[in-house]
Amino acid sequence: MRKSLISSIGAIAVLSAVTMGCATDAPDAAGSAAADAAANGSTSNSGNFIGGTEQEFKISVSPNTATAGEVKFTISNKGTIGHEFLVVKTDILDGKIPLAGDHFAEPSPGLEVIDEIGEFKPGTTELLVLNLAAGNYQLVCNLPGHYAAGMHTSFVVS
Repeated sequence: MRKSLISSIGAIAVLSAVTMGCATDAPDAAGSAAADAAANGSTSNSGNFIGGTEQEFKISVSPNTATAGEVKFTISNKGTIGHEFLVVKTDILDGKIPLAGDHFAEPSPGLEVIDEIGEFKPGTTELLVLNLAAGNYQLVCNLPGHYAAGMHTSFVVS
């Protein structure tokens, strides 16, 4: 009886290890499925999960490309002041949107603001889910002075 119990426990342990090894991560709010794929050497981003940070005065996202369709941006404010996050469809070169004073006008010729995360506090993370068409985009903060200070990056949807 004791030998049978030990054999059963051993079989359960082996089966559990095999099952756990085959499991896949479900994407969480931070888009960890994309991070896991990158860590495992995969360049595919089939879920279109884009992680990023904003801080004084830059925006960083990874990856900086997606395929047309639903795109999920998870953006963290790592700065010490509020920032916003705009997704702008444009063929204007990164950092070259003409300013009207200390920010660009919304709307402006040659660009379309698709959607945004309004100003959010330092230390917080926000999620923005969009349906994006193929094209060139800029991801920007358009609060007064922020775009001119460098808070923009290019983004391509194919």
